[in-house]
Amino acid sequence: MENKSCSISVRLSESERRKIKLMAERLRVRKSDVVRYAIKTALTHLSAFHDPSICGTALLPTMIEYCNELNRHFDLDADKLDSLINENMGNNKIRVARNDIELLALCGMPVEIIQKQFQKITGVKPDDNDIHQFMKSYLSNKYNQQ
Repeated sequence: MENKSCSISVRLSESERRKIKLMAERLRVRKSDVVRYAIKTALTHLSAFHDPSICGTALLPTMIEYCNELNRHFDLDADKLDSLINENMGNNKIRVARNDIELLALCGMPVEIIQKQFQKITGVKPDDNDIHQFMKSYLSNKYNQQ
């Protein structure tokens, strides 16, 4: 098995570069080691995306866990999420309902907006304490029961 590697160019802000440098110094490793760690960690967390056959409700645990970060970084709206999660599924029983996709699209928004929209979409009044955990529990319970 060949162990090929390649070089890539990545644009980083000065703040990101400074954080990488400080982290590398504190860990007593090279900056490139910190970058490789970040990439490997992201690839592990998002490993469900490596397999195109993982879709619908099978992709939901990954989306629930990382929806805040994914929505903020990739600017995912309900249409993009629906395409990503339910792509090429038709009306399959493992398809995630559009209203639940809309809940996932709320991740990363202010808590007040999420609470209001969550109640509007589901009819359920969410806890004031941790709306993100409440939403994760709601979706996990709903699709684990199917």
